[in-house]
Amino acid sequence: MTPVIPQPTASRHPLRHHEFNRSSGFFLGRRQVRDQAAVEHGQWLRGQRQDAYVALLDAWDTAVKEFQEEIDQGEYFDEIAAHEEARMGDSFWEDHEESTAAHVDRISEGVQRPLERVLLLGPELVDKACINLAEALEALGSSVRSKSGTSGWPNYDMYRDMYRNAGKLAVPSWTRHANPCARHHAPAADPSDGHGGNGQIHSAAHSIRPFTGSP
Repeated sequence: MTPVIPQPTASRHPLRHHEFNRSSGFFLGRRQVRDQAAVEHGQWLRGQRQDAYVALLDAWDTAVKEFQEEIDQGEYFDEIAAHEEARMGDSFWEDHEESTAAHVDRISEGVQRPLERVLLLGPELVDKACINLAEALEALGSSVRSKSGTSGWPNYDMYRDMYRNAGKLAVPSWTRHANPCARHHAPAADPSDGHGGNGQIHSAAHSIRPFTGSP
């Protein structure tokens, strides 16, 4: 009986090799597309973060400037208050307290949305800096409202203290974490003249240094 000799199956190997190469190329292509998408997303995210940082700093600048404008009214507030009290009586003081509170709330709200956008985009190490800025802004607002509705307004001492605290805590924290995307401006002036302010507060959050000036 003649033994049956199995036929060689080598002819199948080239097909397997071809299929393997095709599969490898497919997965390699998918990986390249995925890597490219990750790079593009990273570039997009960096751009979004930079825009958000700049928007927040602009909002901070605007808020601090408007707070300073409120405080600057103290230069002639006594004269106005005496005239209005004679005309309106005690209701003038009530109106002043309410209007001051409303102005502070409006100014603060202008920072809220840019702040939330930065918190949304991250990274996490910027979160603490954002919180410090928000707390500094709230403290400045509180100092503007302090003693409103009384002849003791504005509270220059409290405003100076809150301003300097912002320079010591909030601004260095921000510039340390987000400074690579922030614009560098000259350091802000200290509100230290006879009225507690010089009407010329520049961008503190943009500065690479805390506030400077006379104590």
